[in-house]
Amino acid sequence: AGYILIRTLGSGSFGEVWLGRNRKDWKQYAMKRVSMVERSEDEREAALRESEVLRDLKHPNLVGYKEAFEQFGYLYIIMNYCDGGDLFTRLKGQSGRPLEEPVLVEWFVQIAMAIQYLHNHNIIHRNLTTRNIFLTLRYRLLKVGDIGLPAVVDGTRSMAEKQKAMGMPCYMSPESLAGRRHSNESDVWALGCCLYEMASLKHAFPFYDKDINNLALKIVKGKMGPLYNSYSRDLVDLIKDMLQIEPDQRPTVRTILRTKFIKKHVSKFLEESIRE
Repeated sequence: AGYILIRTLGSGSFGEVWLGRNRKDWKQYAMKRVSMVERSEDEREAALRESEVLRDLKHPNLVGYKEAFEQFGYLYIIMNYCDGGDLFTRLKGQSGRPLEEPVLVEWFVQIAMAIQYLHNHNIIHRNLTTRNIFLTLRYRLLKVGDIGLPAVVDGTRSMAEKQKAMGMPCYMSPESLAGRRHSNESDVWALGCCLYEMASLKHAFPFYDKDINNLALKIVKGKMGPLYNSYSRDLVDLIKDMLQIEPDQRPTVRTILRTKFIKKHVSKFLEESIRE
């Protein structure tokens, strides 16, 4: 094989994620490993085809794709390794100290721009959580990962849909819990959950004691916890808009990025990036 497996980094929506080293360039990569043993030949070919979609995705806020291959009953998807860890761990490191609003919004804008890029390419992320948003040490960039095997919205049933990988329970939208097809609006809900988590350092809908029924009830009734008083009304309203129960009442990511509140922060971030 062209890679050496070093250690596990965690598990994603479709399998394990390993830290690996390429034998040729000796660089480290994140390697998603998905078991194909029980898959048919058609499903294995579909998985390889869908992973190849990642090759054409080029955005500074998406984890970069290198290649995909099948070996010894596993599909390997090789992605760039982000050395700053994931956002979930970074938020835990705050130890209850709220993030400053400019920092929080700067991070949110980068995540939102990555999701808008996917939506513009007819790709639904399906599994957006703070555990698959990554930081880089050298720059102030955040990168969205774990797109995995994207369900390309073309009216066909993909392998991703068959597996019904709906993500972590506390990020699931009301319509996903009801068994409806995942959509752009479901991604917006997950994005709202991530923003809430960044603002409160807690899940919007905590998942205690594996009580999925209690969690589902909280989600469908929109019963989220309180936020810190230090944040602006604009930020609080944005979170509430993204966590609307009815999907068609949530703003699109494009609309979110065009609001006066967000545009002000986007301009500031771009100006500072150019200066650096």
